[in-house]
Amino acid sequence: MLYLRVIGRLLGNFFKGLGRFFMGFFRWIARHELFLGVVTSVVLVVFGVWLLLSIFDINIVIGQPEAVTPPVVQAQAAAVPTPTAIPQPTPIPVQKTDAPAATEAFMRGQINGNADQVWNSLNATLHTQLSGEGHDKSYFQRLFDTQRKNGVVYQGYQYVGGVPGDSNTSIHFYVMTVTGSDKKTSRVPWTFVVDNSDGKIVSAEFPS
Repeated sequence: MLYLRVIGRLLGNFFKGLGRFFMGFFRWIARHELFLGVVTSVVLVVFGVWLLLSIFDINIVIGQPEAVTPPVVQAQAAAVPTPTAIPQPTPIPVQKTDAPAATEAFMRGQINGNADQVWNSLNATLHTQLSGEGHDKSYFQRLFDTQRKNGVVYQGYQYVGGVPGDSNTSIHFYVMTVTGSDKKTSRVPWTFVVDNSDGKIVSAEFPS
């Protein structure tokens, strides 16, 4: 019986203490009813706003947001190649004086109607090529005689200039003033390729 009394007394003290705790807690709530109401309202409002933002997937950024480049723009920017410098052509030096002796002899032979001057200004390879086509030295003399009879006159020429060529050659440009059988004067361009090893003409335009 003593044991039950002790247990009963301990339980009675426990429940009395628990009752005093709840009575004190409820008195504290009664004294701070307004404050708790405000806090509860704020919590409910914050929770409601958070719930709405979560439902509609809305992100709120405080401050200046970082610019985001759309993927399509990024792909286009990546596809544009970086411009490279366009190489500038190297100017070819032009020699406007000291024309080759062979080209000068050829042009003088045209004006004078002298086939020897024209033929001797050409190199051996060109001699062989022209002879194979039936255009030997006698052909040029016949051509000049025919032109003179028809009133064709080579009045003069001007050396325009020369530039380096390929394979140890040089290229030279002339303009010749010609009066035709119709008495009309015109200027005819001539181009020569000279072999620098022997100074002779390896290629030229020839009147037909």
